[in-house]
Amino acid sequence: MKLKTFFGVLMAVFAFSQVACADESAAVKAKEGEDYTVIDGAKGSSKPQVIEFFSYTCPHCFNMEGFLHKWEAKKPEAVSFKRVPVFLPQVPHLTRAYYTAEVLNVMDNVHMAIFNQWHKEKRIVKNQADLIPIFEAAGVSKEDFEKAYNSFAVESKVQHAKKLVRDFKVLSFPMFVVNQKYKIENYKNLEYMLSEFPQQVK
Repeated sequence: MKLKTFFGVLMAVFAFSQVACADESAAVKAKEGEDYTVIDGAKGSSKPQVIEFFSYTCPHCFNMEGFLHKWEAKKPEAVSFKRVPVFLPQVPHLTRAYYTAEVLNVMDNVHMAIFNQWHKEKRIVKNQADLIPIFEAAGVSKEDFEKAYNSFAVESKVQHAKKLVRDFKVLSFPMFVVNQKYKIENYKNLEYMLSEFPQQVK
């Protein structure tokens, strides 16, 4: 074999091995039925997305916040993230509180304040009246809070949240749904499941 031909073959083999390694690294590392399940009837999203279903009453959701805060700061730009508060008949004011904070653009000041009061300070947020001091501490007057809390915009968001809970068959929380189709079952490698997995599956 001529030297020129030999080096040509060698370079071709090297290039093939590089492609093979790239394909292997991009392969989905999660197993259906073990790391995730497909939600019956779910149509899926056109872009990578993560939804967390949570409740302010849930200690596991509270404990998850530390991880999510760090993950959000470094998550892939292509992966969108949103939280959905699960509507519970015993504490309907908490779902409204989340969307009231969203409408008033004070989520950063209110979200963890509710969690901390409930779980760190052990002071239950029993009703709408208990929310007023939390929003006032975030710079929202009682009047502005009550106007937003009872607004059509907040009511619409609450109803949409209820629909998502039904559509994705949420029975416990926290619960993560990827690409509006896959329910995360194994939290041992959660960073991969929320960052890379959404970009690898449709």
